[in-house]
Amino acid sequence: MQTTRWGRHRWVLMVAAILAIAGGATATAWAQQGPGPAGPCARPQGVLSPEDRAAIGRILLQRTKERLGLSDQQAEQIRAILASRRVEARADIQALCQARVELRQLLDRQDSDPAALKAVAERVKALQAKLLDRRVETQIAVRSQLTADQWAKWIELRKTMARRFMGRARRFAS
Repeated sequence: MQTTRWGRHRWVLMVAAILAIAGGATATAWAQQGPGPAGPCARPQGVLSPEDRAAIGRILLQRTKERLGLSDQQAEQIRAILASRRVEARADIQALCQARVELRQLLDRQDSDPAALKAVAERVKALQAKLLDRRVETQIAVRSQLTADQWAKWIELRKTMARRFMGRARRFAS
């Protein structure tokens, strides 16, 4: 009886060791992967499918419609404004990310050319300004679809969302 118990324990220990080694090798291989073929600015696929994202968008639009008291026409116009602006901004966001990466690389090097640094910094500033202009234009376009009361509710809703986001950011930072 004693030998079978020892044999069983040895078998369990061997299986545990094999799993630990295999898990360690898998984790090491996963950790050594780089940022991907498209680099650090590639849009991650994430865990949500396009259908999931569309469903979440419909839910958020419905909630916004209810909270602001929007008509169906207003909700559709705002959805169209936000969707078109998102598509328009995507290329600029990608370019800004790439410019920031390039700037960081130049700043990290001791021997980088000051003129190149200034040129990339100017490109970052121009892209940031362009995106700010788009945000302002978007807010103006949305505001034109709302009554004064709905606009006040929209501003409060955005403040609430910002507080929630900042609360999450603080939790993750600590």
